Amino acid sequence: MISVTIAQESSRLMLADMLNAAMVGADLLEIRLDALSHVPPFREIVAAKRRPLLFSCRRPHEDGQWGGSETDRRMLLRQAIMARADYVEIELDVADDIAPFPGCQRVISYTNLEETPVDIADIYRQMQSKQPDIIKITCRANTPEEAWPLVQILGKPAVPTVIVGRGESGLMLAVLGRKMGSPWTSVALERGSENWPGQPTVRDMEEVYHYRELGRGTRLLAVVGTGEKESYLAGLLNECFSQKSLPVRCLPMQVGDLKLFKRVCEAVRVQGMAMDESQWEHLHEVARFDETARPPVQAADLLVPSDGGFAATNTVGRAALDALEATVREREPDCAEPLKGRMLMFAGTGPLVRLVAQGAKTRGAGLIFASKDIAQAQHLGSAFGGRAVRWEAIYQTMHDVLVVGRDGGYPETPEDEDALPVHPGYLRASMYVLDMTASMSRSRMLREAKSRGCGIVTPKRLLIERARAIFERIAGVPFDAGPLIEKMDHWIEEGDAE
Repeated sequence: MISVTIAQESSRLMLADMLNAAMVGADLLEIRLDALSHVPPFREIVAAKRRPLLFSCRRPHEDGQWGGSETDRRMLLRQAIMARADYVEIELDVADDIAPFPGCQRVISYTNLEETPVDIADIYRQMQSKQPDIIKITCRANTPEEAWPLVQILGKPAVPTVIVGRGESGLMLAVLGRKMGSPWTSVALERGSENWPGQPTVRDMEEVYHYRELGRGTRLLAVVGTGEKESYLAGLLNECFSQKSLPVRCLPMQVGDLKLFKRVCEAVRVQGMAMDESQWEHLHEVARFDETARPPVQAADLLVPSDGGFAATNTVGRAALDALEATVREREPDCAEPLKGRMLMFAGTGPLVRLVAQGAKTRGAGLIFASKDIAQAQHLGSAFGGRAVRWEAIYQTMHDVLVVGRDGGYPETPEDEDALPVHPGYLRASMYVLDMTASMSRSRMLREAKSRGCGIVTPKRLLIERARAIFERIAGVPFDAGPLIEKMDHWIEEGDAE
């Protein structure tokens, strides 16, 4: 089930949220009694319910707002039980003081917002002794390794168990929980009403992670990263799998230690791992590079099972070139080979550039590498069969396409996102610009290029092509871009990520 947490100060707003949550697809409503500024109108709340109700009253150390006495808090929980609540959340340390009552299910809970304690298995056994109908554990968990003890509990629960992860692994635990039969996951009604940073919304679980389609027979593809791009990538891939009726869905994950991460993935039996950019040059530590990723590329973005281990492969290069060719065809519909004979200027020498350069050569493009470190540019020119120029020579060297990668720190952090790698004044309307570093909201470089009439490869199209490339590598069947374009247009308003 999808459980929406409702924490409002007034009962009027609470009742409105209850109605809205039922309308958007919530299966269970958690009513946070600690958030109310007055005595809860239990009869009114129960009479207005359109979905089962779970009442909770959290203390400050559990991220709650309760400011009264503990005696009054426990009395409030007993009143919720007597008001015919479907579920009442009772903390482990007070479970002996609030007796079971027919018709109301007891959710015995444990909350630790600092960590997942090393003795969580012992705590779980203690919770089982408190006559629970359901057990709920909320812990801090940032990496898959930190969350692993919670995953093990989900794998063989003694009673129906809900795991809530506070931290970057929370989404992973929510998806795994559904696959492993957890009774529900806790989400926010909408963006802006989250009860903790990173809490997913109903829309996230329904549209991006296809929560209701997950089951024990679902195979998983890990999508690594916590950013907007990774979320959209997971949603696009899930759309591909759903439309082709394949029992594979995406598992959002993060990486702590790469080798330990690989072990977690093997234990969960993932079908592959779509990695974020920070890991692309390090995947040789846990997998062998295939022919698309071996030197001089020396980078990969996708891990797939191979010969008892994993192979690291390059889908980013294909995606970038497919997106570039699609952009060229939109402006030049009669162009049969969009890149043949065109000169591509690569501004940078990092993995983003290397992943693209290999395929560009095979599609008939000429390559020029520019860098603030001329030795690096010369190395790539020799390795990929192209020219090398100094950074300043970008303005004097004729080229048809500018491919922006990373070089000399541009842009290494989100704060640098709006920086310009080159002065856009030299751009001509006949040129094309592919900024591999652009966020979903587009980079200043792309905005400048578009204002000068250049053809630009949008971040939206680049992400769509990466999803297609990953899907086709995993599933072995083609997928048309049309449905993914429609999906991205639905998620992102026109102009936001053109």
